[in-house]
Amino acid sequence: MIFTMITGFVVGVFYTRAHPFIVSLLKRASVKLADTQMSLFSFALCLAAAALLLNLIGVQSYPVLMCLGAAIGVARKPLLERITSRDA
Repeated sequence: MIFTMITGFVVGVFYTRAHPFIVSLLKRASVKLADTQMSLFSFALCLAAAALLLNLIGVQSYPVLMCLGAAIGVARKPLLERITSRDA
């Protein structure tokens, strides 16, 4: 269960690096989507690939935990700034 959340976090962290690559592949394949749709589609594709890999190695994946981990991974910098900037 925790492995699923950690995998989701890793997907969220590396999503910003994978997004331009996925967009270029989709543009070469003549897939035409709006920028927001392209972003959402590439994020969903990254999560689906992670779920597939977890399934292949035999880990029972929990989609809600993977999405939660990915959301934390994507928003980690603003979250850390918010936590550390609070006055005690």
